[in-house]
Amino acid sequence: MANASSKRIATANETALRNLQLGLLIVNLLAPTIRFLLSLITSRRFFPRTLPLLLYIIFTAGSIFTWRWFVTIGSPKRGANGAQVRVGEDLGGKGVVELGWDLIYMTWICTLGSAILGDWVWWFSLLVPAFGAYKLFSTIRPILGMFLPGIFGPKAPKDDTPQGQNVAAGAAEEKGESRKQAKLRARMEKGDKRIQQVQRR
Repeated sequence: MANASSKRIATANETALRNLQLGLLIVNLLAPTIRFLLSLITSRRFFPRTLPLLLYIIFTAGSIFTWRWFVTIGSPKRGANGAQVRVGEDLGGKGVVELGWDLIYMTWICTLGSAILGDWVWWFSLLVPAFGAYKLFSTIRPILGMFLPGIFGPKAPKDDTPQGQNVAAGAAEEKGESRKQAKLRARMEKGDKRIQQVQRR
């Protein structure tokens, strides 16, 4: 069963790497072609302004670096006789691999979008570092909670949640009330009309 899973991961990785290489070629050839055609038809410039051009270079270099890293970690290593020796990492996994795919897809979207719609599309590329910062913060938040529990620690539940009602019921049991009486009292304090009608009778 483990062997079947390894073969599935190896096949999926090879397909993903082939599609990724093809996508990099298509996007980086199609975008300049669209820009050139639109510069002939409309009054738009063929070359982007300085900031979008710089973002294109940075994000394209990052996506190529990510692709090469995916090839390094995801390609299955085969023996001399063609038998598979070691399966690479799963390229459909979570964590840093998922962020790498996000970087590649966002680069493709911004490259083609800026060629078709205009250079303002590159502002969407800021979503990648923002999402990375959010994931990093959610990873280190428990560590920060140990040192600053008042700011980053877990929040106390409100009284209207079921957990809060259970805490209230536990406190009522200490006073000598049953759970049912504690729940009725909590509903009455909230202003439940059914409880008020029972009390009038």
